[in-house]
Amino acid sequence: MFRFFFFIVILYLLSTNLFAEINAKLRAIDRTTGRSFILIAPINKLVKFSKLSINVKYCYQNPINEEIENYAYIEINDLKMNKNIFKGWMFSSSPSLNSLENPINDIWLLECEK
Repeated sequence: MFRFFFFIVILYLLSTNLFAEINAKLRAIDRTTGRSFILIAPINKLVKFSKLSINVKYCYQNPINEEIENYAYIEINDLKMNKNIFKGWMFSSSPSLNSLENPINDIWLLECEK
């Protein structure tokens, strides 16, 4: 029983360390001011931009020997209206395919980095 508990604790610590090192690099545009920002969003941590909260659940970058592609599963909530405005996959190679286009903000994935 002790070995099993010890194994579970070690597995949990290793998994949190592996995911904590990965960040999603996002481009955010505030349409009211016309300014562009680079956001670094760690996995499973809330990042606030304007009146939005951004939570990146998963971010992956293809290995070097393959075509450059980053994809991330992202949830974006509007804090003012208290509702989810985006939940889905974003791809860095084709930002127009699935990005957040909001009357006030645009957000899309640039890359996943460690």
